[in-house]
Amino acid sequence: MIDVSIIVVNWNVRDLLRLCLQSLRDQAGLPMARMQVIVVDNASADGSAAMVAAEFPEATLLANQDNLGFGKANNQALPLCQGRHVLLLNPDTVVLDGAIGKLVALMDRQPEVAVAGCRLLNGDMSLQRWTGGAYPRLLNLANHYFFLDRLLPASWRPMPLYLDRDVPQNMEVDWVSGACMILRGSALGGRLFNPDYFMYGEDMELCHRLKQAGGRVLYTPEASIIHYQGESMKQQQGDVLLSSLKGPRQFYRQMRGGQGLWLYDFVTWAGFALRWALYALASALPGGSRWRDKAASSRGMMGRAWKILLSP
Repeated sequence: MIDVSIIVVNWNVRDLLRLCLQSLRDQAGLPMARMQVIVVDNASADGSAAMVAAEFPEATLLANQDNLGFGKANNQALPLCQGRHVLLLNPDTVVLDGAIGKLVALMDRQPEVAVAGCRLLNGDMSLQRWTGGAYPRLLNLANHYFFLDRLLPASWRPMPLYLDRDVPQNMEVDWVSGACMILRGSALGGRLFNPDYFMYGEDMELCHRLKQAGGRVLYTPEASIIHYQGESMKQQQGDVLLSSLKGPRQFYRQMRGGQGLWLYDFVTWAGFALRWALYALASALPGGSRWRDKAASSRGMMGRAWKILLSP
């Protein structure tokens, strides 16, 4: 019996993909015979598909001729899944200390849970905040972008858009990150992501759909995975770079029917403008060189947010 089918969608991160697949061999916490690994390569130009075929023959490889995006590539693999559960895993992740087995055990213990996510860690082992959180609303958007989550008492703040602390126990959330997301196969009904989403936001939409159908969405600190977030995005160009902002915005629009969308866009732009100003000021102070990259990143995101603000 296959406990879990693992889908890994890759685009031009061959070396990280190798580490990810090797960690599944070594650290999954399940025998390989009880896991099915499916790699979908979105037309990588770095030899990723050839590497998988040569070094990981146990994996099923789907090599696309075009970059279909995250959601459509996962949808492509779903009909091949034979496991009781389906786990989505980014190629820029490293599985730690039996994390996959722990997630499968959690799903088996709690049959009412439709989807669960685990602790995502940065390369320095610090907590990655975008592991999961609440649906985007104007209040928690302002709370996040204007640093109110660091200034206001916890009792005054709305449920955060992104987890703001390393919680010690399982907690129910609105959404968990598609970087590592385990789903109950029977809850999917043969359907995974909304194909209208290219990249980002589709994990929110999927969790919302499963929650509306009566399933629970759970975040667990019991399992941990390193996520070298954004490596493939560094190679993207043009409108694809806007997807990190457009995806959650698309979900907000889907939920709210466009109500307050202009304010959503303004809060996003103003938040990055504030960050750019603060980080630029900090970088100009003695010993402030460590803030220069943050200032440059915030300025770039501010420009992308401005494009979205001016778009129809």
